[in-house]
Amino acid sequence: MKKVICAKDVETLIEQGKSTLYIDANTILTPSAKDAAKLAEIEIVEGAPPQAPCAAPAAPSCDGAISSDLIYAALKALYERGMLDEFLKDIVSKGYVSQAVGGGKIVRGNSVKMEPFETGTPGATACSQEVIGKNDGQIHSGFFEIDQSRFEQDFACEANFHLLEGALNITINGQTVSAEAGDVFCVPAGAKVIWEATNHARLFYSRFPQSKG
Repeated sequence: MKKVICAKDVETLIEQGKSTLYIDANTILTPSAKDAAKLAEIEIVEGAPPQAPCAAPAAPSCDGAISSDLIYAALKALYERGMLDEFLKDIVSKGYVSQAVGGGKIVRGNSVKMEPFETGTPGATACSQEVIGKNDGQIHSGFFEIDQSRFEQDFACEANFHLLEGALNITINGQTVSAEAGDVFCVPAGAKVIWEATNHARLFYSRFPQSKG
């Protein structure tokens, strides 16, 4: 019978002060256990321990969730290794808080810090923050805001937009359309775009660098 290792088992390893999880061909490692091990920097090694065989205790059940106790234990482990400052600096430098999930990641929307966007037009105000980039996959996504401004932008690659808040006029290759909250539109690679927002507009975008014209 195969042995199932879940997030609770990883939490037990952290509490025991261990930094390595040994598994074999008869071990099933759940996605939550992988995420928990990555968060706590627990190394997963195939094979038996160097000395006496030692298996992580099996939990009676596993619901796939990472508990707050596990997150605390992981942060404590980072602190004890002198790595917590580096971890926090990384969060600040990114401009948002994210967490690895099943090979992907989740970004906490209320943690996103917007950065000034160079419009090239004096007096025009906009800001942006890319939260999914080249290290995550082929599709790059983020937030884009325009505040009572009008400016032009050349698109090197294809992009999709979802207008989350406000309203704006967007001109794509000479054709203008009005958009309001809830609308979704795409911009082709190589397009010339004019953004115009009389108030504040907030968008979520996904761009496709591989589609460069």
